[in-house]
Amino acid sequence: MNQLIAKYFAGEISEDEMGQLRGWLESSVENKLLFDDLKQNWESLELQSSPNDKSRVLNRVKAKIKADEPIVEKEVKRLFVRSWYRMAASVIVAISVGTLAWYQINEPFSTLNTLGYEVSDCEAGMQKEILLVDGSHVFMNGDSRVKYKKELSGDERNIFLEGEAFFDVARNVKKPFVIGLDGAEVKVLGTSFNIKAYPEDKLMETSVLTGKVSFKHTHGIWEKDQESMFLVPGQKGVINHESEEFDQFNVDNQYDVAWMKNKLIFNNTSLLEITKTLYRMYGVNFKLTDGSLEDLKITADFENEELEEIMKILEMTSEFSYKMENDLVFIGKKDEF
Repeated sequence: MNQLIAKYFAGEISEDEMGQLRGWLESSVENKLLFDDLKQNWESLELQSSPNDKSRVLNRVKAKIKADEPIVEKEVKRLFVRSWYRMAASVIVAISVGTLAWYQINEPFSTLNTLGYEVSDCEAGMQKEILLVDGSHVFMNGDSRVKYKKELSGDERNIFLEGEAFFDVARNVKKPFVIGLDGAEVKVLGTSFNIKAYPEDKLMETSVLTGKVSFKHTHGIWEKDQESMFLVPGQKGVINHESEEFDQFNVDNQYDVAWMKNKLIFNNTSLLEITKTLYRMYGVNFKLTDGSLEDLKITADFENEELEEIMKILEMTSEFSYKMENDLVFIGKKDEF
């Protein structure tokens, strides 16, 4: 129930989940008291945060609120019950406020850290091209965002990325082009390359098509440990956020930019990763009813296909079934749907 409350505050609760929340609120006076306290404190947060900030901080809040709902015996006096719930409300709000404050200070796309920047968002299901003042082009994949100073002022041309984008950078040997990432940095003088850096993904990738790219990985306590590599056409650098491994591979880079031509290339790819890719390209959410399906490996190629056609083909060649309801696709065991 704590997760439903957090999703309500972030504005991400579905109709079905809202029904569950209403049922919980109507089941006891104590539940209603707790919720009212939480809502009042949440709405009175002194930090002036945008809806996007609250949405992005949702996962951090839910990760910290893991305790099950308390079981209150009927014999306990109402005064004690109300006191306990107020204490719980204070703890949850304190966690939320602390998390939100940390987010505002440390996350590059918080309201605080985007003051004075141009911010461009590309929603899931869309693609977007940006022309920068220096003549560089940025092609954004779905569910991605960048921020940058409009005039690219300073000794470097700095831009920050969350998501995936292809960069075609105008050459300027006197003013490097630097892309800031979560725990990493890409620096070039003038070249073309693709970066895939979604915060929810285990891997971060930089794939080079032309020129030479410097790829730096920062990690460890206080992010003091640094590793770097140079990449040339036909090479890709990969950071594993879980193991902190930093590897270089020789690859066919055309696979990494296939998304720009609405191509999907799955090579022994897990079903979980496939649903992430489909969400970014089509803007439709997915729900797996059985966790064991996440690791189901699939090999398939598609080009300019409708989502429903893709799902039909995958269902015929894989061990799962599916059903589509508006902007949500349910995937379950074979013959479940």
